[in-house]
Amino acid sequence: MPEPTPVLVTEGLAKAFGRHAVLDGISLRVDPGEIVVISGGNGAGKSTLLRCLAGLLPFEGRARVGGLEVDGRPDVRRLVGYVPQAVQLPEHATVGEVLAFFARLRGVRPEVPDLPEGFLPAAERPIGICSGGQRQRVALAVALLGDPRLLLLDEPVANLDEGGRDAFWETLRGRARAGAAALVATPTPADLIGVADRAVVLADGRVVHDGAMDGPHVVALGRRRGTPEPRASDLGEDEEEAEA
Repeated sequence: MPEPTPVLVTEGLAKAFGRHAVLDGISLRVDPGEIVVISGGNGAGKSTLLRCLAGLLPFEGRARVGGLEVDGRPDVRRLVGYVPQAVQLPEHATVGEVLAFFARLRGVRPEVPDLPEGFLPAAERPIGICSGGQRQRVALAVALLGDPRLLLLDEPVANLDEGGRDAFWETLRGRARAGAAALVATPTPADLIGVADRAVVLADGRVVHDGAMDGPHVVALGRRRGTPEPRASDLGEDEEEAEA
């Protein structure tokens, strides 16, 4: 049986700000239906990686989504749904107007039928009076518009209550069953046990773990928020070779 065509492939992806290297040779493959956690301590490069893949930052190396080079072109961006860590929406617009605006940009309908009823605030509610959790829900809905092949989600449920988190994860699993793929950045990967298929842990700008959700790096990061970033130099020799 032939291998599926990957949704995402990166080869030697690197990003530096001035002389500070944030990402150093990131090579990944994500297949249809996969939900992959991107984790690591503060400053590990999680958000930078997602911004590069969303076409918002230039980078060295290669990245392809659906076989197309990531270079900021509209035809590539239409394949991607992105939620940044800091959600910014126009204060003066209503929830319905925000969805309609982004739907027009993508040439799709402004509905997200697989989100459960009540997940979003009322369409006529102004963004300016929405709570942080409500704004997060709107941003998640925007990312899901038009059934993108790749979802890039930076701490997507940070401001949601338990019901909102469960509803979104169930929606994400449904998208994965339909063939979409997702990268979910979080400092606490244990939160996605039962949701994600595998975990990628970054340290010193490199991938130090790409595999099971119960790997030692994943377990260490899942203990509590604020866990210090693991350093590549802290790895045992055998483990480093196994995970290279």
